[in-house]
Amino acid sequence: MNTLSQMAIWNRALGFLGTRSVASERENTPEAIQCRLYWDSARRQVLRDFPWPFAQRRGWLARLPLPDGYELEFRYAYALPENCLKAHEVRHKGRHKRPFALARHTESERPMLLTDAARALLLYTEDVRNCQLFDDLFAYMLSRKLAAQVAVSLLKNNTSKINELEQLYAASLPQARQAAMSEGREPPLRDSWLDAR
Repeated sequence: MNTLSQMAIWNRALGFLGTRSVASERENTPEAIQCRLYWDSARRQVLRDFPWPFAQRRGWLARLPLPDGYELEFRYAYALPENCLKAHEVRHKGRHKRPFALARHTESERPMLLTDAARALLLYTEDVRNCQLFDDLFAYMLSRKLAAQVAVSLLKNNTSKINELEQLYAASLPQARQAAMSEGREPPLRDSWLDAR
């Protein structure tokens, strides 16, 4: 059973800095204040850096009216899923990859996806907030990113340590990607030409 918690990730990040740990997210210590300040930003950045398997979702999109000005490039507009953090791929009728672009609806300011797929299946990263759903590798990378972000305030003028933390995160990312990718692969899509035969 996964026992990851926000506090465990915060304290691992603070351990990378060599500062004191925190017992509660409501503490008024500089460490807790900075972790609260940067937590969501760090979490979203690490989720966006790689399509982590635990955060991958797919869903059929609900069509919107195509706003004026997009007709020459796209045929359809779709609403993005509520917790969509990063769109990776659009498949027409669930099979064929189609080009797409993201935009903001001029009237409603809602984010939307534009494509020429008449029935669009979106593969995307969900904005996962529940630490119990994180895998250990993601939690480790998140603690590295959080450490790099809170270091500026907590370590003040220690620019060499701040740079080292950023470099450690960047250097760990390819290994994390490789490990996550080795856990499983999607089955190949069937070729519609072969299906027709």
